Amino acid sequence: MARIARSVDRELAGQMLRYGATGILLAALYAGVYWTGAALLHAPVQLANGAGFIAALIAGYGLHSRWSFRGHGRRSAWSGGRFLAVNLAGYLLNVIWVWIVVQRLGQPVDLSIIPIVVLTPAVTFLLNRRWTFA
Repeated sequence: MARIARSVDRELAGQMLRYGATGILLAALYAGVYWTGAALLHAPVQLANGAGFIAALIAGYGLHSRWSFRGHGRRSAWSGGRFLAVNLAGYLLNVIWVWIVVQRLGQPVDLSIIPIVVLTPAVTFLLNRRWTFA
């Protein structure tokens, strides 16, 4: 029984490390597209936020399904739809962060990136592990 628990712990640790490494790349892509659109191109912040989300969504499915959660669970016709649903929930969280920080509190775009790259990935990891790639 202890051997199984250690194996599960190692599997979870590996997934978390791979998800974190992938997440850093995706967060940088998301934040880069968002910041470029909002700060440099002066696009509306939510439009820039949406562009960042789409860029990270496209790259994220391939990376997470093939690397972050490799060997975990089974893939089905529903996996892509579940991934989309989880990421839409993450996107809605990011919309809330941008609204609170930039639009409500009047803080710079840069400050809204903090919860986008720290809090949202924690939520989406749990949802992806327990539902999308279960």
